[in-house]
Amino acid sequence: MKDKIRKILALILITCLLSTPLSVFAEEPQFSEIISQGVTREQYTVNRGGYDTVVNVLKCDLTNQYLNIEVVAGGGKYTNKATVSEMASRTDATALVNGDFFNMLLQGAPEGPSIVSGKLESSPCVYTGLYSLGITQDNTAHIEQIQFSGKVTAKNGKSYPIDGLNKSYYWYDGTNEYSHENKIQLYSDFWASSSRGDKNNSEILVNGNGVVEQISENQNFNFSVPDGKMILQADGLAYDFIKQNIKVGDVIKVDYAITPQRDFKFLIGGHALLVDNGEIVPYTKDVNVLGGSRARTAAGISKDGKTLYLVSAEGRTSRSDGFKLETLADFMKSIGCHRAVNLDGGGSTAMVVKNLGEFERTRVINPERNAAERKVVSGIGIYNTAPSTGVPIGAKIKGPDVLVIGQSAEYSLGGVWDENYKPINTENSVYTFSSDEATDGVWDGKWFLALNSGTVNLHLTTAQGFKTTKPIEVKGFDYIDTLSVKANKQRVSEGETINITAEATLKNKEKVVLSPKVLEYSIEGFDGSFDENGNLLINALNDNLSGKVTVKAGDVTGSTTLTDNNAKIINMNIGKKDYTLNDEKKEMDAAPYISNNRTFVPVRFIVEGFGGKVDYDEENKVVKVTYNNNEILIPVGSSTIEVNGDEVTIDAPAVIKENRTYIPVRFVAEALGMEVDYNSATRGITIIELAKENLQTNNDFDETIIENIEEENLEINLNNVDENSEDVQNIIIEGSKENNTIN
Repeated sequence: MKDKIRKILALILITCLLSTPLSVFAEEPQFSEIISQGVTREQYTVNRGGYDTVVNVLKCDLTNQYLNIEVVAGGGKYTNKATVSEMASRTDATALVNGDFFNMLLQGAPEGPSIVSGKLESSPCVYTGLYSLGITQDNTAHIEQIQFSGKVTAKNGKSYPIDGLNKSYYWYDGTNEYSHENKIQLYSDFWASSSRGDKNNSEILVNGNGVVEQISENQNFNFSVPDGKMILQADGLAYDFIKQNIKVGDVIKVDYAITPQRDFKFLIGGHALLVDNGEIVPYTKDVNVLGGSRARTAAGISKDGKTLYLVSAEGRTSRSDGFKLETLADFMKSIGCHRAVNLDGGGSTAMVVKNLGEFERTRVINPERNAAERKVVSGIGIYNTAPSTGVPIGAKIKGPDVLVIGQSAEYSLGGVWDENYKPINTENSVYTFSSDEATDGVWDGKWFLALNSGTVNLHLTTAQGFKTTKPIEVKGFDYIDTLSVKANKQRVSEGETINITAEATLKNKEKVVLSPKVLEYSIEGFDGSFDENGNLLINALNDNLSGKVTVKAGDVTGSTTLTDNNAKIINMNIGKKDYTLNDEKKEMDAAPYISNNRTFVPVRFIVEGFGGKVDYDEENKVVKVTYNNNEILIPVGSSTIEVNGDEVTIDAPAVIKENRTYIPVRFVAEALGMEVDYNSATRGITIIELAKENLQTNNDFDETIIENIEEENLEINLNNVDENSEDVQNIIIEGSKENNTIN
């Protein structure tokens, strides 16, 4: 019986879960910060289908007396387009996001209605299913459909309807009527361009007192709308009305309004609804144009209309995929929107903000494909109208949040703000740094060297006694992926001092130079001593041609090879044509490259640099290498070669592939008396000429000579050339090693 009850309860629970709409988004943002009176910026990273999308939300408390939200028109008027950053800079906005849709091929006017600085400056296009965002004088937000109506009344009392205010031409939804045929269109001085609507339509110039000053028949005036005046553009039946009822000198009346009449102080057009009554609305309008994963801009409001959400989702960039319309709707619902509307997105989407305490703005949402910002017709600006007190109540410490043991970083005083979240100038501020414990690290002015892992609190104190703290995380040595060791000089003599540096590649791929204070040093082959700054004094070479310096950071090690000053050294790097021969810069005709997890390095320059010569017998398919008065014959396809007449077995036979001959690198490294070293951190290959003596002809090669390289997976490639050519063939090293792959 109990089992039966449990099954019934489980079935009820599953049914409830399946029937309840679930949001795929977490309600808690990854980042949240007050940036102004009444405004909080929140940042989310939303993963959808394995792809991340970066979303920024400006959450606005409309009850805050110091918060002002305005429609910003491009460069100040319609048809003068501007980027989001330009609009924010021109109006000194705390934050700004792009606004209404517009036709990029026409003059540059919004498709929807707009109220700018309390004045109606555009009417909505006659499109179905479009909504607008408005804020009334009592600071209540509404998202609803807006209608426009107007009329021109002649001196004799007759009137004709006005179709729109400051509109580019378009075609009605449904009826497909042309917006500038048989209609009157009104243009105010907020329309900056001298190009208006339909260039073949007649125009009537009317001054601020309603007096008709000029009439231009069947063509536009060749000037923009004068300040304080308006132009009526008429066609067909509408112009017949003008000819029959209005003449120059008449006083006419021009009336227009929008409905519903809500005493709006802010109004901007949008597209279709995303959320209504707290539920997602299926998006069906213009989905063929607006669909897909794109950058998005949207606005949402709370049920009481006292909270406004301005949302910007980055799309089609290296860090952010973008939202589909249904995903955008789900996100708007998840953050608490009772109603939400889609705004212009795609390449128009961008958002800039003044982060807390900052005078300059940061672009927190980038344009699609990381391109330049698009010039748009309008934006929504946020302004903090509170007075500045100049008394700091908060500050930021600027610098990295995460370090690794041994890493140094510079820190400085960042943004400082007063009680009204207004920034305070810190240009001449004097301050000092400290941390909780002396063992945390070492301060050198503004530079902090981390010495222990864990959470470290960095404290900043100004000369006036103001204090602030920044907690940082110091990672341990296990956060290091590889360690690259470099010497400022590779060919050394006894008595010389060499500087050794260690660069760590971290798990996040960042590269940092580590302090000698946290490193352990050792040397083999040569005698030497290290000081506290990582400098190596060469005491004796011990009759060795090379020595090895090893550096340890915890359990992670790295090394580099030093040689006698008389040795010859070639250094190459994967993907680069330039190389060095005894520190002299040279260039190859082909760069080392990777193919099928194998690394190919042109080595013709090795043989030349070390005084060797390569010839190819085309008839017998034999490569001949002459080096140090010795002769090596390498038959293609045979695992047996000849060294000074003696047969030697190699691990893999020489082969011809794409006109290149491949032989094992073990042969070059050992039989030719050279040492090969590979640095996986820098992807560098070092080849060193060792003692000039007769070549070995037995199969018992010294395994230590090719330390760090697995010989059976390494090959040399020789480019075939005419046997009579003076050119030297390419030898190519190819290789990989488990846990230390050349790639």
